[in-house]
Amino acid sequence: MSLFRPNLLRVGLPSASRPLCLRTAVRFSSTSTSEAIILPRLQSDLKNAMRAKNKPALNTIRALQAEIINASKTAKPITTDGAFYSLVQKQIKASNTAIGEFQAAKRDDLVAKEQEQLDVLQKYADEIPKVAESEIDDMIEKVVAGLEEGKRSFGAVMGKVMGAISGRPHDVEYVTKKIQETVGKK
Repeated sequence: MSLFRPNLLRVGLPSASRPLCLRTAVRFSSTSTSEAIILPRLQSDLKNAMRAKNKPALNTIRALQAEIINASKTAKPITTDGAFYSLVQKQIKASNTAIGEFQAAKRDDLVAKEQEQLDVLQKYADEIPKVAESEIDDMIEKVVAGLEEGKRSFGAVMGKVMGAISGRPHDVEYVTKKIQETVGKK
C-alpha cells in the first residue's frame, strides 16, 4: 500500500463545467408589530447599568432577565415585545403592591428602593409601542356592532377584542374600562 495516493490529493476546484454551490443564510426581516425592539437591548442596558454602577437599574434588569429565562422553560416563552410588555406590567403591579405594603409598615427606605425600580420598569413600559387607544375604541365598537343585542356581554366582547389584538402590546386596564363603558351604555 502506497503512502502517496493521488486520488486523495485531487482537489475539486470549481470550473465552468461544474457550478459552485455555496450555502448562504438569508435573514428575512419582519415588519410586523410582533418584532422585538426592547428585548434585544436588555443585555446592553445591563452592561451600561454595571458601568454606571446604577444599582436599581441593574437589579431590575437582572430580575427581568431571570423572569425571561424562567418563561423560556414554559410553553409560552417571552420572544416578542408584546409578551415582554405583559411581563413588565406584571412587575409594575407587584412593585406598586410592595410600595403600598412598605408605606403601611412605615419603611421609607424600602419605599424609596422600590420606587427607583418602578421608575426603571416604567421607562421600559413607555418605550414599547402599544396599540393606540383610538384603534382599541374602533375594535370595541365594531365588535359590539357585530354582536346581537342579547349577546353583548362583557365576556363576549372582551374575548373577541383580545383575540383581535393578541400578541400586540396593549393596556389591558384601558381595554377593560372601555368595554365596561360600552357594554354598560348599550
